[in-house]
Amino acid sequence: MLHDITDVRLRLRPGAWPVADGSRPKIDAHWAACVAANPHLWNGRVLGTIAPGLPGGIAVDGGVLTGEAVEGDFASFMAWRDWGFPEIGIRNLFGSALVLSSDGALILGVMGATTANAGKIYPPGGSLEPADVDADGNVDLIASIERELREETGLIAAEAAVEGMLVAFDGPRVSIGRVLRFSMPADDLVSVVMAELDRQQERELERVVAFRTPAELDRPEVTAYSRAFAARLLAG
Repeated sequence: MLHDITDVRLRLRPGAWPVADGSRPKIDAHWAACVAANPHLWNGRVLGTIAPGLPGGIAVDGGVLTGEAVEGDFASFMAWRDWGFPEIGIRNLFGSALVLSSDGALILGVMGATTANAGKIYPPGGSLEPADVDADGNVDLIASIERELREETGLIAAEAAVEGMLVAFDGPRVSIGRVLRFSMPADDLVSVVMAELDRQQERELERVVAFRTPAELDRPEVTAYSRAFAARLLAG
């Protein structure tokens, strides 16, 4: 489900990522197996947003998305994901940079082999973190999107024209996409990003790909929310 939005108002509330009684040892064992398979993983702090329908849950009203988030650890998130996203009253809400070229292509990243989503294809973006929260408890999702875009691709959001925001509800995932149109055609934009990736010692993206029609995204490694964004942005 896709909605146009004009603003995002998220707040961090007291409390922690919900972990069922007795689950911590199972989570720790799962994390140990993940790290054994991929030593590049790091158990940092992440935010989870309260699910729609619950007090403080995600809601969209008048074009404004609101919600409250709690803090947890990446190990708990990975276990939740790998166990099939059982309902725990949390959604994985995160920002996505929807990078458009001057000639209308959507630029998506292919995740590198050392990441938790190796081979998956989706827009630049990442989990919300405690660093995204200001002194008043407000979560700055726009700043998160701009930071992730810069870190992953070298692109600067301020150099693009902002063409709106969309939110895609994809089961346990909720992605807020900020539409950024750059002045370069797709081939040049891809070349600029690839040159930046080749300079990075620890890159998250293996490469970036320009998509020009929604049909090109009909492949299993492309996330459902990415296909939803593409269906809107590449419809013309």
